[in-house]
Amino acid sequence: MSWDFERLEVQENERRRKYLNVIALMVLTAAFLLVGGCSLTERLGSSSKKTPTPAVEDGILEFESEEAAVPEKQETVQVTLYYKDAENSCLVPVTQDVPKVTGIAKTALEALLQGEAEGELLSALPEGAEVRELNIKPDGTCVVDLNKEAAQIAENAPKEEALAVYAIVNTLTEFSTVQKVQILVDGQINKTFAGHIPVDVPLQRDLSFVKI
Repeated sequence: MSWDFERLEVQENERRRKYLNVIALMVLTAAFLLVGGCSLTERLGSSSKKTPTPAVEDGILEFESEEAAVPEKQETVQVTLYYKDAENSCLVPVTQDVPKVTGIAKTALEALLQGEAEGELLSALPEGAEVRELNIKPDGTCVVDLNKEAAQIAENAPKEEALAVYAIVNTLTEFSTVQKVQILVDGQINKTFAGHIPVDVPLQRDLSFVKI
């Protein structure tokens, strides 16, 4: 009987050990499933998040900022510029819009040198001519300093030289503050502009070269 009791006790211990092993395995399995389920839920939750759609107000604000960035149209003023005709025979007055800025006389003369008149009219000054400086004195004398390229007119062409000089003088004397014009070349007062037309004294308006 003692042997049978010991055998039963061994069998009981074996059953308990197996039972505990099963319980431990179930606990581990449950823990694994719990951790894995949470991770999966987090992944599904993060993937289901959508990028927020910009509010309509954002688009409106952006549109308004783009409109604000567009510069306003610059105000202009009409001036009269004197161009030469294609035959180099006379000057033709042309009313033209130029930007309304401080120092409008210089702006007008620069527009004349660019030669952007309509039709067959041209600038009477050679290509490359530029205004270095322009000042109007209280007595109405406008002192305009041109670069040396402005005086590079063909030799033995006094008519073409006269048209260049009086295109400048007549354009500048269109302004009420200018009564006469002293022309300098590279900061110097020369006896003539390009060999024929005197420019050593201030010149007054002369419409004898103008086609009315």
